[in-house]
Amino acid sequence: MCKKIQKLSIYLVIFSISLYAEASQILDVWDVLRSEFKMNHEVNRPEVQEQIRWILDHPGFVTKVCEKAEPYLYHVTREIQRRNLPGELALLPMIESAYDPFAYSKVGAAGLWQIMPMTGSELGLIQDWWFDGRRSISHSTNAALTHLVRLNKVFNGNWILSIAAYDAGEGAIGRAAKSGGTTNFWELAVPKETQVYVPRFLALAEIMSKPLAYKINLPQKAFRPYFEEVSIGSQIDLNHAASLAGISMNELTKLNPGYNRWATAPYKPFTLLIPIAKVTQFYFNLSHSPVDKRVSWTKHLVLPSDSLQSIARQYHTTVTLIKKLNRLSDHGIRPNQVLLIPSTKNTPVLPFHEISKAKFLSQTPIKGKVYRVIHIVQPNETFNTLERVYKVTMEDIIKWNHLTPGVALSYGKQLIIWKKVKQS
Repeated sequence: MCKKIQKLSIYLVIFSISLYAEASQILDVWDVLRSEFKMNHEVNRPEVQEQIRWILDHPGFVTKVCEKAEPYLYHVTREIQRRNLPGELALLPMIESAYDPFAYSKVGAAGLWQIMPMTGSELGLIQDWWFDGRRSISHSTNAALTHLVRLNKVFNGNWILSIAAYDAGEGAIGRAAKSGGTTNFWELAVPKETQVYVPRFLALAEIMSKPLAYKINLPQKAFRPYFEEVSIGSQIDLNHAASLAGISMNELTKLNPGYNRWATAPYKPFTLLIPIAKVTQFYFNLSHSPVDKRVSWTKHLVLPSDSLQSIARQYHTTVTLIKKLNRLSDHGIRPNQVLLIPSTKNTPVLPFHEISKAKFLSQTPIKGKVYRVIHIVQPNETFNTLERVYKVTMEDIIKWNHLTPGVALSYGKQLIIWKKVKQS
């Protein structure tokens, strides 16, 4: 009996040691990120010192952005490692968007990396009725890093100039370097925002490299993936997908913020990001979900007075999409004909954050909950029409879409509308 107890004790000791060894091998995400730091943080520059003091005077900022970065940081860090880039680049979304994938700037930039529409197009990001790749976690990260690598080649390996160009644009920094006759960022005549942006980025990198020295407590986070890209095989209603995964709609949209509508896009690749802990459950439930039941549609009974244009306007969709879904070869429809229309009943309520980097991420959300509608301008539609439909003002529409006052709306143009949710 004593020998059995002794043997059991030995096994327990061995088991405890193995558990300790396994636990000690779990890396902290911040330790991993710091090990990838390669840049000179120019800590002796007075501009950087000033920004270090600013951050230390606002410790809540570091805590907030670190917490918001948690779901995405492993992926971003892995992509940086794969490309052998400076780890400091993972901090750029902290300054750009506070790691908020729904952040939308006053000048039209969107997503974690605050990519402008034209830049997104140049980088091959889809921006259509269904999907905005600038907000997609994986697509935007790949595009932003590709853009930074290209800028770094343009500026001959000078990462500080590359970061400045990411903020102000390649042309602005190139012209400043040419007119100033120097590649020393601190001697260049750059936009005021960039004069703050670069030293603030370097200050944040310096603090993150030595948090204990600056008495900053970073939240502990194991260096392991939070999500996995899964193949869904066909278009799916996002509410349905969330249910299959056993997660909330909010959690699903945080990982898949690129989708503009209530469902994934009807074209390839048919993929979603799902929390790793829920992937097995999602695949099991998906395998038992018939393909024809994965998307919700509204059935519209055509009236004598209807046209495809009026139906598209009624449901805030496009004539092209209605024709495609119903396999119509032309614009001809007949009374009592049944058309399938994309249903917006499950449209997720997404947060809206308008950010101003000049104020270093001071976020101004619209009061009350709002949801984002992408409206396709129909023939003969005016600002007055949109004001009546959405209960918003012409001034807001112009501001949200950076339109020129006095210029009429053009047919087919996509407009962003932030519509308030009715309070019950």
